[in-house]
Amino acid sequence: MMLSRRRLLHLLGASAAGAVVVGCERLDFGDTERPATTALPPPNPRDFSFDTDIALTPNADFYVMKRGRLPEIVVDNHVLSIDGLVKHPVTLTLADIQALPQHTLMRTLECIGNAPDGDLIGNAVWSGAKFADVLVLAGLLPDAIELRLDAADEYHTGVTTALAKDPESYLVHSMNGETLPLEHGYPIRCLFPGRYGQKQPKWLTGITARDTHHVGYYESKGWSDEALIRVKSRIDSPARRATVNAPLIVRGIAFAGRSGIARVEVLVDDLDPAEATLTRAPTPHRDLVWTEWQWTWPDATPGNHVVRARAVDGDGTVQPRERRSLLGGEAKEGRSDMHSVSIFVEG
Repeated sequence: MMLSRRRLLHLLGASAAGAVVVGCERLDFGDTERPATTALPPPNPRDFSFDTDIALTPNADFYVMKRGRLPEIVVDNHVLSIDGLVKHPVTLTLADIQALPQHTLMRTLECIGNAPDGDLIGNAVWSGAKFADVLVLAGLLPDAIELRLDAADEYHTGVTTALAKDPESYLVHSMNGETLPLEHGYPIRCLFPGRYGQKQPKWLTGITARDTHHVGYYESKGWSDEALIRVKSRIDSPARRATVNAPLIVRGIAFAGRSGIARVEVLVDDLDPAEATLTRAPTPHRDLVWTEWQWTWPDATPGNHVVRARAVDGDGTVQPRERRSLLGGEAKEGRSDMHSVSIFVEG
């Protein structure tokens, strides 16, 4: 479910049961399985103002990926250590990170295993500190080329120091104007630009600066090491096998990471593509946030039709129609094949 910011403001704070994704399969968990936490402190800052109607995903509906059970977090005891090839190893609390210059940004996250029609993607407004500002506190040595990132659920991955110092890389503690929920990484999670969620550890506990490459948890299982987001579009309406009337309105979202979305085309029965109208997030967030699109077929022909969406990113990469191999490793680089729906137009 996606909501405009205006609608979301009325819903924030409502409680709802979450869903856990393990290997991109959803598993419900009840209240008895949720680890207890201490009282969560208020977010800092609470700036939640964006002049846009781009849809945001409520926290309770935002997809969740985790390695095992949710970790038990006691904020008074939770610290983030930075060590390895640094001038002075440091141990930071949540308050230490909140004391750094704070930033509020809109950012879309997507699971690397998300299917063309999948909902393992969400858009939110986050608040936190720049990753580079956190690293300054320890002082990286010149030989440090990569960071090992460790989380409270024993998940680990690696990123280059160049990515960590990118101006669009953050450590965040607030989500949609609320304290970061436990299932989304409370108290601190990473946000790196243009990468799938595989590279965005939650419940961060350790940063180790290294002069060698670190092979992470999913990377060791054959998943992409860079985890760069690939161009994708999704049809949200009409639904699969829907019966509709003219005029037919087709709408959805598209996402491509740092390259942004150049255009979205709609193909009916594989005939000539028609270009959709795009609604983008405000600058400077635009290319790191999903793009909403819509196309109208005013004189839709009665009968059965197949409607496809095809996005083109800012580098000119066009979505392929289908995966090249169902048995190969392409899915572990992120899915990019076109989404299609079969519909019936009434006469």
